Amino acid sequence: MRLSSYIGKAAMGAASIPLLAGCAGQQVAGGTVEPTAERSASERTAKRPASWTDLPVWTGARDVVHRSYEARITVKSLVRGSEEDMRGARVDEELKGMVPHYLTFRVTNTGRKELPDAYLVSSDLALNGTDWTHGEKVYVSGGRSDGADLPCADTAPKTLAPGDSYDTCVTYVLPEGVGVLSLAHKADGYLDEGGAVAIWPVEGGLKAASADLAEPGDVVRVRWDAREDGILELPATLVSVRRGNASDLAVLDLLLNENERRGVPYYVSVTYTNPGPKNLYPDQAGHVSLLTEGGRQIRGKTPFPLDRFGRKIPGCPSDWVARMVPPGDSVTECSVHLVTDDGDKPFAVGFAEAGRPGLVTWRAPLR
Repeated sequence: MRLSSYIGKAAMGAASIPLLAGCAGQQVAGGTVEPTAERSASERTAKRPASWTDLPVWTGARDVVHRSYEARITVKSLVRGSEEDMRGARVDEELKGMVPHYLTFRVTNTGRKELPDAYLVSSDLALNGTDWTHGEKVYVSGGRSDGADLPCADTAPKTLAPGDSYDTCVTYVLPEGVGVLSLAHKADGYLDEGGAVAIWPVEGGLKAASADLAEPGDVVRVRWDAREDGILELPATLVSVRRGNASDLAVLDLLLNENERRGVPYYVSVTYTNPGPKNLYPDQAGHVSLLTEGGRQIRGKTPFPLDRFGRKIPGCPSDWVARMVPPGDSVTECSVHLVTDDGDKPFAVGFAEAGRPGLVTWRAPLR
C-alpha cells in the first residue's frame, strides 16, 4: 500500500479567537458540550456546523514530562471540522482544502516548580494520521466563510504555578480522506526518536490504518535512489520482524542514546532484488521504519551482520557485507529499531521512497 504524505507550514496569525462547540467547555468524546458563560447552549448548538464530527478519542489523563517539568495532560475532546472552516480563515494557501481537527485538553502542573512558557506544552503533542504522518499544527485567525467564528484558540497562560491548571484548544490539519490514529505526547518533542511517549488512541484508527497494508511476503516495488544510476524500482519483500532482548544491545556496535539503551530491539529484515542492468550496492535499510500502534515511525539502525565477537546476530538475518549485488540477484538487509515505550507495540513496516512522498507499508509479522 502507498501512504500519502503532505507538507504544510503553520500560518502565523492572532491566536485569541472566541471558542465554539467542540473546543470550549468540557466534553466526553462523542458526547455533549457543556455551556459556557459567554454563550448559552442553544447559541452554541446553532452555530456549530452539521459537518463537524466528534471523534472517539480516549479522554483521560496522562502524566508527562515537558522539558524536565512534570505535568498532566487530560484530553477532553477531538472534533473533526470541515474544509469550509479553512476557507474564511487567514491561513497559508497551501493549507486551504485541508481538514482541521480541534483538540481540547487540560494541562496541570504536577511538579514543585513553576512551569515557564506553559503554552509550549502543546508543542510536544502530535496528532497522528492513519497514514502514520503527523497532522500539521496551525494557528489561524479570521472566521468561516459563513461568518461564524473559528472554533479553537490556544488560551494557555505564560506561566503555570504548581498545582494550577488551564484548559486550551489547538488545531491540526490533515489531508482529506486521512483519519486519526492517535494523539501522542513526546517528552522531548521528537516523536520518532527514543524516549517516553504518552498515547491517547482513537477508536477505529488502527483498523483504518491497517486496511490496505501489504502482507508479509508480498513483493512490492519500492523507489530507491541509486545516485549516478538514478531512481530504481526494486522488488522488495518483508521477510521478518523479530523481537530481541535488551541484553542484545551490549554486543551490537550501535550508536544509542540513553533512552534507546533501555529499549527493546526489534529486528526487521527485508529482501531486495537488483532489477539491473548494473551491479547494485545495497544500503536500503536506512529507509526502513518500524511503525507502531501509537503512531510512531522508528527509524532503523544498520548493524554489521556480525556482532563484536564475530557471531551472527540472532533474529537479524542479513547477507549484506558491503558487497555488490549482480543484476537479478537478491540481498537481505536487517535493521534494528528500538522501541522505548512499554505501552506501544510494533504494527507495520514502512519504506520511505525516493522522489515520492509517503511510505510503502507491510503488516509486521511479529515473532
